[in-house]
Amino acid sequence: MQLSIPASPSRLAGLRRAVRAYLRGVQDEVADDVVLALNEVATNAVLYGSGGGEPVEVVVHVDDGWVEASVLDHGPDPPPGLPADTDEPDAGGRGLWLLRRLVDEVRLERVKLGTRVTLRRAIRPAGTLAR
Repeated sequence: MQLSIPASPSRLAGLRRAVRAYLRGVQDEVADDVVLALNEVATNAVLYGSGGGEPVEVVVHVDDGWVEASVLDHGPDPPPGLPADTDEPDAGGRGLWLLRRLVDEVRLERVKLGTRVTLRRAIRPAGTLAR
């Protein structure tokens, strides 16, 4: 699934609905966590990363037992590197703290067009213990 959304907070509800519909066959807990994490990243992209009103690009796919979602904005450089893993919400901001609890992998990178944040969450077979 690929979406290009205008850099407006009013478009985030539509993004959440579209991703939720796309993840319909994925376990509810996994889908809930991915939608919440993706909303956090997309909100930051819209509010802070979308220079000159450029759209925010969102890609979500399910493959080989993983949900992978990425958000690309066209804004300035991100902060230099991700803070170390910690249980403290203030180390690097609450957003990164939250993301690390919702998904298995968070990758922040500067690309030619802007900043891309990629999230990965494992889909566990039914009956296995959650993280």
